[in-house]
Order: sequence, then structure tokens, then C-alpha cells
Amino acid sequence: MTNNIRLRLLSNNETDYKLLHKWYFNPKVYKYFEQRTPTYQEIVEKYSKRSSLTSITPVYIIEYNNIPVGIIQYTKLTNKEKKTYNIIKDGYEIDIFIGEDDYYHKGIGSNAIKLLIDKLKQNNTIFVMVPEMENINAIKCYEKVGFKQINTLKEPNTIGIIKDKIVMIYDKW
Repeated sequence: MTNNIRLRLLSNNETDYKLLHKWYFNPKVYKYFEQRTPTYQEIVEKYSKRSSLTSITPVYIIEYNNIPVGIIQYTKLTNKEKKTYNIIKDGYEIDIFIGEDDYYHKGIGSNAIKLLIDKLKQNNTIFVMVPEMENINAIKCYEKVGFKQINTLKEPNTIGIIKDKIVMIYDKW
């Protein structure tokens, strides 16, 4: 399966921004990822800074059989986040979504996460994902990769509503 999946850095161009704009209108995406549908211009402003490996949060387009189906991104954990999540080790927080309905439940998300972990892994590095507790599909996907639930917290989503979340870590070294 991973042979059919590729991660390519988001391109700073209209084609990729139109894909993101389309995906943000998918109810399965905005329910858990952004909780709203940003305008095309807001997407360009947010993601144009993320189309470089030197970005704080580089974004990759997930392609399955050369078809763009979603995104995966990562950010280095800050000391504040490590304290909030009750984590000591350095690592990365990962976010992902599949934006194309026809590509759900095919193992694409879990394989994309494995590919990203392989790109970033170093000794003693951990990976964190913090899904909403009600996002059962995401939790199952992350567990399939090897993430373990370590604690829960209440945290605002992107529009400020406090949600119950699960802190999940991948610490296989």
C-alpha cells in the first residue's frame, strides 16, 4: 500500500490552494480540522508560508496513485505543548486529513503517517497527535499506526469551543 502513497511538499500555487479550498468544504474535514470553511484568500495566506521545509509547519499533499487526496503536516513540540501534554521528550505534533470521500477507510491516512514518521524519526523523538475524543475514526487510524493514548485534556478547537481531546504518542525507539 505505501508504494501507492506519496507525500509531496505543498506547492505555492493555485492548483494546490484550490484543492485545499475544496477539501475545507468537506464536512468530514471542517468538523474536526478547522471547524469552518475559510475563504480561498485565507487559505492562500495560511498555507503559502507552509510550502517550504524551513516553515514552522511544513505541509505535504498526500497522493494516492498520483491523485491528491489530503494533507499531512507537522510542527516541532514547544516547551509549552510538552507541558500541556505531559511529555518530557522532544518531538513533533502531526495533523492529517483526507479530503476526498472516496479515499476514506483505505489505509491511506495510516500509511501517510508512517511515511512522515520515517522522514522525521531520530533516536528518542516522539510523535504526538491530539484528536477530539469524538473523532473515533481518527483515533482508530492513529492506534493502527502504533500511537497510544496517554492522557486527556480539554482544549479549544480552532473556533474556540472547548473540546475533550486525547493525547496520543508514538514512542517506538
